[in-house]
Amino acid sequence: KQWYQRRVRGEMSGKKLLVLGATGQTGQHVVKQALEKDHHVTALVRDPAKMEQVHDNLTVAQCDVFQREQIKPHVEKADVVMSCLGYGIQRGEPVPYFKQIAEVLSDTMMEAGKRRVFFMHSWFTNPESRGKCRGFFLRNFFIPYVLGPTLAGMRQCEEYLATTHDHLDYTVIQPAHLLSGPVTDKQFLYKDGDCCVPEASQDIDRADVARYMLSIINDEESFRKVRAIGTVE
Repeated sequence: KQWYQRRVRGEMSGKKLLVLGATGQTGQHVVKQALEKDHHVTALVRDPAKMEQVHDNLTVAQCDVFQREQIKPHVEKADVVMSCLGYGIQRGEPVPYFKQIAEVLSDTMMEAGKRRVFFMHSWFTNPESRGKCRGFFLRNFFIPYVLGPTLAGMRQCEEYLATTHDHLDYTVIQPAHLLSGPVTDKQFLYKDGDCCVPEASQDIDRADVARYMLSIINDEESFRKVRAIGTVE
């Protein structure tokens, strides 16, 4: 399959963004960069005290995002929903929360007549893609045995989204291994449906993941796609 350098298209300010996981390591970057682009952001959090950012265009709301009656009023006011939720490393069965939040958002967005939504997952959710991982230990031990339940839960979410009706313009972003550096101006590479981008670096800064997500809010080519992303110098 062909791979592409990402082209910025349709980037626009002034949207009403609803960010889930806004106090997480990637969610904080999404909030910060969205405000810098003059978007209006509602950050849904479990503990408002953890939200350190203050801005005239930022609303912080305490919410259990898995409770439909709590999240629905916020969905109704949003133009775009961005889920940056993460659940840490877990053992055993596939982590259920990725699919559960997709179900909640699918239902509430359909009721509210909203369409645009992002989910943040990871490379290698499809087991068939893992042979492309560079590094014997990562490929044969860390990914299947440590990250396995998380990746399996993400995969369940992706399969669920693929079977939903056309009421969602979703993009599942699958970044490479996440780092905590500042935002860069590196070029992006992406592949749709392949769960990895072998031509790109296996590391990407969370701030650049946020930069990419915000840049394709209005990109219709990214709608209903599971998109692996990476960067190159």
